[in-house]
Amino acid sequence: MPGPFYFSDMKKTGFVITVLFVCTLAGIFAQKRDNKEYIQWIKEAQRLYDLAEPSEKTDSAALHLFLKAAAKALAAGDYPQAADCYIKAGNIHQTYQRFAESAKNYHLSLQINTKHQNDKKINYEAFLYLGSSFYFSNVIDSAQYYFELASDIASSHSGKKLPEEERLYNSLGAIYFESANYLQAKNYFEKALLVTPPDTEDYEESLVGINSNIANCLLRLNQYDSALRIYRLLLQYKMPDEISEIIKQNTAHTYFELGRYDSALALYQQLPFKNPLNSVKALNDIGRIFMERRQWQQAEAVFDSAIAVNRRISANIKNKEEAKAYLYRGQLAAKQGLTDEAITWCNEALQEIHLDFTWKKSEDLPEQIAQTVSPITLFEILQSKAAFLFEKYRLTGEREVLIAALNSYIKAIETADFIKLNFDNDESKLFFNTNYKSIYSEALRVAYECCQISEDFFDQYIFILESYKGTILYQNLLNVDIKSLAKIPASVKKREKEIKQLLAFYTSRINNNAAEKDAGQLQKRLLELQVELSRLQKEYENDESYNLYKNQSAKVISSLAFVQSSANKETAYLNYYISDSAVYLLAVTRKKAMVKKVVVDSLFTQNFSGFYKETYKYEEGKRYEGSAASAYLYQKLISPVEQLISTQNKWIIIPDGFLYYLPFEALVSDTDAGKLVVERHVVSYHYSFSLLLQKNTHHFDEKEDRNFFAVTPFAERDANISASGLAYLPFSKDEVSTSAQSILSNQKATKQNFVQKASQFSLIHLATHASTGADSAANWIQFYPSDSNFLNHRLFVPEIYNLDLHRCELVILSACETAGGASLSGEGLLSLSRAFLYAGSDGIISTLWRTEDQVTSYLMQRLHTYLKKDMAPENALQLAKLDLLKSKNISAKYKTPNYWSNFIYVGKVSMNQERSIGYWRIGIAVFILAALFFLLKKRSKALRR
Repeated sequence: MPGPFYFSDMKKTGFVITVLFVCTLAGIFAQKRDNKEYIQWIKEAQRLYDLAEPSEKTDSAALHLFLKAAAKALAAGDYPQAADCYIKAGNIHQTYQRFAESAKNYHLSLQINTKHQNDKKINYEAFLYLGSSFYFSNVIDSAQYYFELASDIASSHSGKKLPEEERLYNSLGAIYFESANYLQAKNYFEKALLVTPPDTEDYEESLVGINSNIANCLLRLNQYDSALRIYRLLLQYKMPDEISEIIKQNTAHTYFELGRYDSALALYQQLPFKNPLNSVKALNDIGRIFMERRQWQQAEAVFDSAIAVNRRISANIKNKEEAKAYLYRGQLAAKQGLTDEAITWCNEALQEIHLDFTWKKSEDLPEQIAQTVSPITLFEILQSKAAFLFEKYRLTGEREVLIAALNSYIKAIETADFIKLNFDNDESKLFFNTNYKSIYSEALRVAYECCQISEDFFDQYIFILESYKGTILYQNLLNVDIKSLAKIPASVKKREKEIKQLLAFYTSRINNNAAEKDAGQLQKRLLELQVELSRLQKEYENDESYNLYKNQSAKVISSLAFVQSSANKETAYLNYYISDSAVYLLAVTRKKAMVKKVVVDSLFTQNFSGFYKETYKYEEGKRYEGSAASAYLYQKLISPVEQLISTQNKWIIIPDGFLYYLPFEALVSDTDAGKLVVERHVVSYHYSFSLLLQKNTHHFDEKEDRNFFAVTPFAERDANISASGLAYLPFSKDEVSTSAQSILSNQKATKQNFVQKASQFSLIHLATHASTGADSAANWIQFYPSDSNFLNHRLFVPEIYNLDLHRCELVILSACETAGGASLSGEGLLSLSRAFLYAGSDGIISTLWRTEDQVTSYLMQRLHTYLKKDMAPENALQLAKLDLLKSKNISAKYKTPNYWSNFIYVGKVSMNQERSIGYWRIGIAVFILAALFFLLKKRSKALRR
């Protein structure tokens, strides 16, 4: 793994501003109070403190003078000088790792400052150095607490730059790094680089150190070539031997990750390893190189050396490097077929990494995840132990070993959830899911085996699915609701919204060919905003009410009983998971559940590819030939559970991977009969059980009728539309003309007007152009092209995320491929439709591929006819498709799936034929009738009297 982080020298870095400030004060007090001896003590202490090459003797003298001067200054009422002297005394103690004494002096400074003057600069310095003191004492939670306090002051500070801001952001970056939030860590390191003053004498050392930290992040983000470029560049600088050794070691580790083992070994052999801990890290890498080369004896000897060195330097202190050496010994044993030995080594690793775990039996696991010196290392050990246990089960067939493997996987995934819970941005969570997808595949394979033994394991199966699927979208929707309830100042919420809007704006600029001269400034501003947003998130996390709601809402669904209780007798859930070689299918109805496995072989791939090609295109005069492939896919993906779900009218499908591109309603059960799924079932889609079954958290008054808003920018041709190069859409206005209460058409259908009005409506229909691609941030919805700057009339995905659509029941995206996009691990397609769900809409009707205008117009008109009758969106869409298939006015060529099955509904569903508001009306009617009956009865009694 990478070597240690760079931290600048406590005494020398960044003290130029502080020294000038103190000297100026000293001059003032010397003029006014010449008789005060402590001023001379401060001058002499400062001189010794600033020596280019201080010794323990000069530092001791400076410490004595600072403490003596602080007492005198306090007695004289000179509080700024007293507070500053205690900070300097604390810094000297910290230089010699006397962390308890340094903390005591910082607290004295804070007490004086808080009681007498409350100078923010003094508080900032005390918080910053307290954070450093706790960091180097390995009390990370306290370190983070004080760094956050210092950061709050820095964020709100205006005017002269505060001292050592680069230390602050570098330290916060290190804490984020150690919690595995590598993307956010990189942001903080880059911020540290931006605020590092270039005019200090040790600027080059700071530049090297912080860039090394950035490269460490790139290394963990699997961007090995980028990391290697930085390390090679840094090796050209002259630097202290200790820093040079760290960078060379990280360079060697990068070679290892790239599989360039000879280069890694050559560099490791050059290093003197003055720091014993660095030698342990190097030995672990060298051992793994021998292991990859199947040189078992050499690998074993090197790992044993790493363990011996670690024990010598750390004694009884828990250490993740020693735990990793045990883990690698386990992996070495497993490669040699020694499964029991591999499990034993993993237990030794668990015992070393966890603060309160002692193993007795091979299946033992730690209870409290948080009690570990390294959550990410704990996660990796648990994953390996689970894999070794499953391998033992494959060899022995022992049921107890299989269950032990499942329990280990569950504990590893709980650890992963704990790690992700501390991430404060979506990108880091996405990276984690993508980087560690293998654990979910392995765990689900084991859970599947357990479910074949007993239905008692269905809960664990669902827990694994829900920990992987749609968790980021689910947590964000929950977070919006929790933040609305938290007692956070309105100014903070307002600023958060502003930052997110600015982030969307700058992201769109960068992703849309910003000029090279502008790109640097845009990226710099993006970085500053990302760090500021991270700081704002900490304000929420420090709020008691926010944390209360968050803790109550954090858990995903993990109960089969709960899932079943949510379904009525007409509903079936189909939840798919794609591994490297199989499709796992969980089918659930109100009374029963089953899990099936489908092998993904070359024949499956061939049929899926063939159906995809036939469905995702239409050509005049070309016959649709996807029926055979459609029937094959039905047999593979539906037939295994058909006996359970065939009588259910409503199928709610939760796809995964490539299945997000499959319109299930276009499948046929029999090639001769040609019976389509859409003819027998209402099909809808979602990303997870948790999202599908999330309680309605919208804080708005229910209205009796849907208020409908439509946007048709290209309904009529004009000069601006012609100049844009985009086709006008003559049928688009017909889609909505009879239904919408508010229509923005042509010149009125601007991006600005849409953004301003969107939050007011429960149903939104966009009939326009759109773009989708692998880069989700660059995808857009097109509005009226009022000028030549396309940024002014395209709404990009990051901007959609920031819309407030929590009043919206349904968004209809009648444009090309609005449901398409890049598929990312666990989160589905990062499509335009997902962006609207992210913004708060309950459901989306969108398209998987390019539409035909006349078919689209017909389907949308029929859809709105049924929506006006209070049909649920999924029911309305099915009936619109059936009308098309049955209509005598529609040409037969338009009735094949490649013309109509592109429209899909993703979102919450009604368990009734009519939407819930229809039953609300019935409830009101019942209430009124009951009230009338009561009044009539009362009047009747009165008349009898």
